[in-house]
Amino acid sequence: MDKIKIAIIGAGSAVWSSRIIIDLLLTEDLSKSKLILMDINEERLNLIYDFSRRYISELKVQYCVEKTVDRREAIRDADFIINSAMAGGHFYYEKMREISEEHGYYRGINSVEWNMVSDYHTIWGYYQFKLAMNIARDIEELA
Repeated sequence: MDKIKIAIIGAGSAVWSSRIIIDLLLTEDLSKSKLILMDINEERLNLIYDFSRRYISELKVQYCVEKTVDRREAIRDADFIINSAMAGGHFYYEKMREISEEHGYYRGINSVEWNMVSDYHTIWGYYQFKLAMNIARDIEELA
């Protein structure tokens, strides 16, 4: 397979990104590809970037890995784009929950999967959808 460019938008998730990066690096057909890691949080981005570099070295695979905080730069000419970004960054959801509860919203004591006792997901979903649409527009223009 020819060298391809893979962009991961929202790459700052230590658990999720490390697992997907391991899977990509272990896929022989993707050897010599270019992986672009993008996140708005430079500290988290640097952690994943360093992990990627170490893992490439340990596996002795041919892979180019780069990092950026510029979403459009990551998307430009990419063959594949993986969007795992959370609107507002990693801690936004908890901050939104705190503010909501200060104003009377309550998620319920028995909040479990599919238990819609709060509006957090609706409120957060608007920003998540808006981010996804902006990323899609960038992909249309740049990739």
